[in-house]
Amino acid sequence: MADDWRLTIDFDDEGDGTQLVEWLSARRFEAEERDRLGGRVVVSRDGPRVFLYADTEALARDAEGIVRAHLSSEGRQARIALERWHPVEQDWKDASLPLPQSEEEVQAEHERQQEREAAESLSSGHAEWEVRVSLPSHDATTALADRLEGEGIPVTRRSTFLLVGAVNHDEATALAERLRAEAPDGAEVEVEPGGGMVWEVTPQNPFAVFGGLGG
Repeated sequence: MADDWRLTIDFDDEGDGTQLVEWLSARRFEAEERDRLGGRVVVSRDGPRVFLYADTEALARDAEGIVRAHLSSEGRQARIALERWHPVEQDWKDASLPLPQSEEEVQAEHERQQEREAAESLSSGHAEWEVRVSLPSHDATTALADRLEGEGIPVTRRSTFLLVGAVNHDEATALAERLRAEAPDGAEVEVEPGGGMVWEVTPQNPFAVFGGLGG
């Protein structure tokens, strides 16, 4: 399942979120309802907020109709929003906003995503991305670490590898290209999501409940 669509049901009270998830988990749907849904909806909860994930807009909207009807019958209120995943920007956007089509639109989303990663890195004090450099010897590792630190680039040293933090993927990619050119023969350079190690800067029921009922 691509899970490209997300329905968010936001309650004021956490108990309402728990009750909705329990109802979705226990509900047995008639064959006609299952056929209409035609797919699996993944459910998760974060406090008073319930998320329903689907791989098509039609499935998400059908799930929305079921949830709204249930809440109405129970006399409960919630803020409900349908969103679509934008893979370039790596963010959920209102379903009414189309995916970028032109080169300029794609680039604009990419730049927003890189700006957000950088802001999150600086806010948390941990790199969103890391460059891992595996070297052929301890001496080569020490020499490269000393050179980078001499330039003001903080690194984490281990016996034969280094981790170098980057505020976003673009910066990590550029740094990796540089290190591939400068590192000695036999070195391996990989870009990977930040692990938070170091680097600090100032069936019948179509609703599959993810993670159980606890959240």
